This record gives sequence, structure tokens and C-alpha cells, in this order.
Amino acid sequence: MADKLDFMSELAKDVEAKKHGQESTFGSINDFVPKDHHREETDFDKTQDYEAKQEPKPAAKPRPAQQPSPAPSAAESAEPASEPAAEPAGEATSGQDSAQPEGEGKPQSFEDLYESSSPQKNDAQGPASFQEEVRVKVDKPKKRLSPVGIGIVAALVALVAFLIWFFLIRAKITLPDFAGKNLSEVSSWAKQNKIQSTSIATSYVFSMEYDNDVVISQTPAAGTKVKPDTPINLTVSKGPDPDEAISFPTDIKSMTYEELTEWKNENKLSKTKITTEYNTAFPAGSVISYEVKNGSETDFRRNTTLNIKTSKGPAPAGQVTVENFVNKNYNEAMAWANNKKVNINKQEVNSDKVDSGYVISQTPAAGQAMQEGETITFVVSKGKGVKVPDLVGYTKEQLEAWKSSKNNTLTVVTKSIYNEAPEGTVIAQAVPPGTVLDSGDVLLLTISLYMPILETNSRAWIGKDYLELRAWCDAVNDKGVDIQAGEWGPDFQPIYSDEFPTPGQVIKYACYYGTSDIADGCGRPLTANSRINYQRSLGPKTVKNAVTLTQADLASVQSMINFCDNNKMSCVVEPKSLGTGEYVRVVFDGKQRSNTDTFQDVVLQGTYFMVYYDENTNPSPTPSPAKDVVLTSDHLLNLTSISNFCNSSGMTCKFKPQTDPSAANITVYIDHDQTGTEYDSDDQFQVILKSNQKLFVYYKDELPPAPDPDEEEGGEGN
Repeated sequence: MADKLDFMSELAKDVEAKKHGQESTFGSINDFVPKDHHREETDFDKTQDYEAKQEPKPAAKPRPAQQPSPAPSAAESAEPASEPAAEPAGEATSGQDSAQPEGEGKPQSFEDLYESSSPQKNDAQGPASFQEEVRVKVDKPKKRLSPVGIGIVAALVALVAFLIWFFLIRAKITLPDFAGKNLSEVSSWAKQNKIQSTSIATSYVFSMEYDNDVVISQTPAAGTKVKPDTPINLTVSKGPDPDEAISFPTDIKSMTYEELTEWKNENKLSKTKITTEYNTAFPAGSVISYEVKNGSETDFRRNTTLNIKTSKGPAPAGQVTVENFVNKNYNEAMAWANNKKVNINKQEVNSDKVDSGYVISQTPAAGQAMQEGETITFVVSKGKGVKVPDLVGYTKEQLEAWKSSKNNTLTVVTKSIYNEAPEGTVIAQAVPPGTVLDSGDVLLLTISLYMPILETNSRAWIGKDYLELRAWCDAVNDKGVDIQAGEWGPDFQPIYSDEFPTPGQVIKYACYYGTSDIADGCGRPLTANSRINYQRSLGPKTVKNAVTLTQADLASVQSMINFCDNNKMSCVVEPKSLGTGEYVRVVFDGKQRSNTDTFQDVVLQGTYFMVYYDENTNPSPTPSPAKDVVLTSDHLLNLTSISNFCNSSGMTCKFKPQTDPSAANITVYIDHDQTGTEYDSDDQFQVILKSNQKLFVYYKDELPPAPDPDEEEGGEGN
């Protein structure tokens, strides 16, 4: 069998031949085989070849000589080289129907050949030919995470969720058991744990078991973890119901002192008072008399006032019979008490009916018995008092009329501050209206000055020294306002001016936050927080005999002295001894410069310089000014609270002893001064201190020893 030809090579030759007018030399498609593709003949091929030889072959339609045969299909390119020889040109291929497809015999383009070179399906015509193409879809496997990868992703998601819950959602504060505790203890706990006040709701009920303002129950329960905004509901006692009806004893006169006390305590009768006195007519413990004041025995309630007097029996030896001193001079009563060896409790009150120094009433009353060493109370008149009216809002004329009244025997002292009220109006008084003061007592009133007035004409401060303006601000600020003067913004920076040649002269000024929007804003009284912006002169623009001061001139003390000597300046060095300090600064004409600054100043000959130096390379920073801090009783709850106060306020605190941070019995001394500056954790107070003061903190159950001002023991809290 002859070797088959390569289709593409022969096709190229055929195309080239046709270009030169030669005839096509193509034969049957079976004459070709793809290059370098060989395979063995299969049983299927042999069977097909045998069947083709047995069937009669119809005459094939003649094919034009120049028509090229289609390119072999991929299926045929795999046929073995031992295939039967191709049929002669013009005859049909064995195994195919004699009928040709429509258009067969027409010239085909290269694209048609390329398309027809795909394998054909094996249909009823026999084996697949090169005219059919079989397309096979290949599905690529999708990428999937391995079980280990899925596990890692799940773990990361769980970790992120846990961190969000732990830091943002989880409740961190443990709710204590408030039952039986006073509301003040709940308030202290809430402040320490930064619980929002709006989160705590209280509902009040009457209770025989719990006193007033004591917690009965709570929601959530004790031990629950809460957040600062978690709602907390407290049921709080209002104490026993004061209007509750109480059964009045029908046999009260036959009850003993012990029985009466038990009845009083059992029913929580806060308005019932049981007193005892010596009496020979009634046995010890029996009722002498009783009195119901704001009610009756048939309508007796818990808030009804009941006074019961019981007997202590006959008085022992040393008994004193009380005399009547009402409307008598107190000196007589005092002399009698001293003679009878009884103690005196003097109470002074104002009286419109009893003259000053005379007894208004006494307890025990006249005729009663008392023992030596017991106490008798005398209420003594201070004379007619002065009832202070509500003076706030009084005009200057109204106040003068009240002060000159014959019924007013008080000494009135006033202080004046700036205020929006009209000038001379009373804006505050030291005691509440209705207070009764003794004759000659001092009454302090605060009077309005109205608001500060900066200028009497529109150019009042032009050309004046800017320090006068600043001094004016200091003066008015001493009377209750906060007005500042300064150089703010680029339009108010100091400049050289020939019109205002004296350094420090005010060139222009303006007022802000004032009451006027006309011109510079200073034309009407200023408000309490006004700001005055001014521009000052640095001297004339044309400077004669001027020299330039630079950073290099401050390289050392000696270089600054040389600058002064060379330019006819006056220099004073502090400290007095000549030093070689590396940090040098000068003060002149209201300025301050140092060798750490970058500057270039024009100064006049004859300028006065103060030269300061420090031998340290890094000078100590200027200490911050002391500030006001407020110390309250809440800061003395325990060592933690006082330590937090010291740290936050910048105060120096010394603790003694230095251990046991849970101690709650706290006493502090300020600057070792024990005169009026000792504060205890049991006190209620609020005091203003300076941050540069020292606190000496003592704790535990024993009183602290007198502190030694030179003692340096104890840890510092700051």
C-alpha cells in the first residue's frame, strides 16, 4: 500500500499550481494522512473495509479536476497506515451513501476546510468522516476549602465574636445586695462604678420592717453582672405609714412604764414621748398623766403627738423643789441653781414680749422636784429680733429706706460687683428671707455695679500704654467679671509705627462678646466675659542708632556682654557672678529671648537687658502655677478614693502607714497644720485647696499622732 500524503503540504502545492494556471493534482481524501500521526488498524476498520467491498458501489458523480479534497479529520488522522488504498478520483468513498451533500463539487475556502476538518459523528452513513466535528465539554473541578481551612476560618470568626462580646457587650459590674442598706450607700457605689444615674429607678412603699430610705428589694438580683446603663430598680422604704390608725390603749392609765415603752416601739410611734419624774402620789412606773395633742384617742394615728408622764416614785435624799423664775432676771435663776447644786441649760431666743435677759420659760416647772446634779433648762429672751425681709431686687433708694427704719437695728455691710442688674440693686443677701437676727448683728448684702464701661469716648485708649489697659482689666475682674485683654490674630500683632513712636502705645483696639456691634464693639458696657483685642507699637518705623540682636549674640553670657559693650547697651547679669552657662536668656522691652529661640530683633542703643543663665544644658521647666482643687468627704471613703484624688489633682500626698489599701477610716491634715484643717472620713465637708499643697493621710482605727513638719517618711501619692 502506497504511503499517504500530507494534506496541508499538498494543499499548498495545489494552490501554488493554480496561481500559475496549472491543473489540480488532488486525488481522493484517502490519499492523505496528517503529518507524523500513525496508528494500527483496528478490528472496526477492517470490518468497515470488508462491508464496503461487499456492497455494490453506485457510480460517483465526476468531480472537477481542480477541486481539492477536504482536509482529513482528527479521527481519520488517527487511522492506521495500513488502510485500504483510496478509491480512484471521482468515485465515492466506501462506506458512504452515493448521494452527495448539497453544494458538493463547489470550490471550498480555507475556512470551510478548517471547519470541515473536525470529526463527524458516526451516524447511519458509517464511520465518522473528516466533515464532522465532535466537541467534548470538559468541566474543571471547583476549588473548595479543605476541612482544616474551614476549621481555621470558623475559629477566627468565633474569636472575633468573643472579643466583641468581652470588650463591648459583656456586663462587667457585679451588682451587690442592697437590701437593708441606705440609699446613700447605693449612691456611693454608683459613683465609684460610674453607673448612670438615669439607670437607677426607685419606688417607695411604707414598711414597718425597714426605716426610711432603706432598700427593701432590687431588680436585677444581687450577684448579677450589669453594665453602666443597665436598668436597676429599687424598692425603698418610706418607713411606717404616719397616717395608719393605731389602737389606743383603753387602760393606758393602768399600764406600766415598760408596757408603754413596748407598745410605743412595737407600733413605731415616733411622736409619742414618755417622760419620768419623781412623785410621791404615784407608785414608780405608773402613769401620772397623758395628753393627746393633734388628734384624739378614738382617731389615734402614728403621727399623733402623745405625751405621757410616768412616776419614778418618791425622790431620794437631796431632792430640790423648783422655784418659779418666769419673767425674772436670768441672774436670779443662775444664783438659785448654783446654791441648790443643779446644772443649768440656757437657751436664748428672741421675744417681742419679754425683755432681754429675762426668763421666758423653765423645765422642770415650778413646784416640781429634782435631784442635786440634775439639769434645769431656762429659755431666756434676747429681746426683740429683726426679721430680715427678701431684699434681693431692692433699688438703691428702697434699700436706704429700709436701713433707716426705726425697727431695723442691724448693721448692714455691702460689697459691690459687676452685674446686669441696674446700679445699686441688691442682688444677694447672706441670710435667707425670714431669718430673725439679734439687734446689732451684721447683715451682708451684695450690690450691683452694673457692667464695666471701657471708654468714655471712641478713642479713649488710643495712644495710651497697653499695660494701663491690662491693669484696667485686672481691676474690674476683682469685682466679679472675667474680661481679658490681649493680642490675638494677625491684624493685632505689634508693629513699628511713626504715628505712635513710643513702644507700647495702643494703636487700635476692639471688643468681642460685648453688648455692642457698633464700630469697634466697645461703645457700650461690656459683658462679664468680654475680650479686648489691642495692637501696640514697637516704636518708630525709622530707627536711628538701632542694632540687630540675633540668636548668636546669646550663645553665652560673655557673647551677650560683648554685644552690650559694643553697642552701648546696659546689661545686668543674674546671677551676679560671671558664668559660662550654656542656656542664656534675656529680657528687654517686654520681650524675652533665649539661645534656644530663632529670632532677629531690632533694638535701640541704650536698651536695658537683663541677662540670665543656667549652667545646666537642659534648664528646668518653669513650674506650672497652682490651681484650685476641691476636696470633699467622698474622697475620704477609702485609700483608693483619696489616692485617685491626689493623682488627678496633681497634689503631693503622704500616707502613713504605707500598706493596707483597704482601710476606710481616713483622716487628712493639710500642710501639717492641725488648726482647722483636719478632715475625717465621718465628716461632711467641701473645701477648696491649692494643688501645690500637701496632704498627710492617716488611717486605721487609732488617731494619728501630731505630725512632724520635717518628717519625710511615708509614700507619696503623686
